Amino acid sequence: MTPVLLIRSFPMTRLSLSLSDLCCCERLALWSIRCLISHYRLPSCPETKTTDGLFPACFRPALDAAEGAFADATHLLKVADQPRLAVNAPGMQSLTALEERFLRGIIAAQNEGQREVFVLLAEVFPDRFVQGCLATALTLLADCLAGAGHWLPKKLLKDETTISGGGALSSINRWRSVSPSRMRVLWPQDSGPLHAGMSHDASRVMH
Repeated sequence: MTPVLLIRSFPMTRLSLSLSDLCCCERLALWSIRCLISHYRLPSCPETKTTDGLFPACFRPALDAAEGAFADATHLLKVADQPRLAVNAPGMQSLTALEERFLRGIIAAQNEGQREVFVLLAEVFPDRFVQGCLATALTLLADCLAGAGHWLPKKLLKDETTISGGGALSSINRWRSVSPSRMRVLWPQDSGPLHAGMSHDASRVMH
């Protein structure tokens, strides 16, 4: 009698996300959250006309306001003797549960779900003032990301029933049903002397 080997399969559940699971837009959002909360800011670059790494320089005031809103929330938590915001350093590979919640808040804010942002925050922070500060920060950051052309997928990889691959492959899988013609992207425009010179050179080549 031939022995039969019985193998029982168990469904695998992903407990936490890591940077390798995220697409580029989600990584930028997470990196921005960590930098704003830890006050790790990159100066504006006059050559590339960008600030904080990848944002157009015109978004600097909005990012400053988001940093201030995160700081206000941190101060309120400290006064109330509550735990500080559980956010990792910018270079950490793993994500905390709060960071995943913040990413969901940005996704909701980019899809006009302000009420959903408050619902996500209320599950962790009962203080309405803290909720307001964090919602303001996440909404400002969501607007900056959208204005720079970084729209987060509507679902995090952890929320999906199947995992199709790494960050890039899962991003493609999540964006399959999205039509680019319905996306609103605000592209920065420059009318300075450099732009004028480039336009003149381009027209000269064409003629």
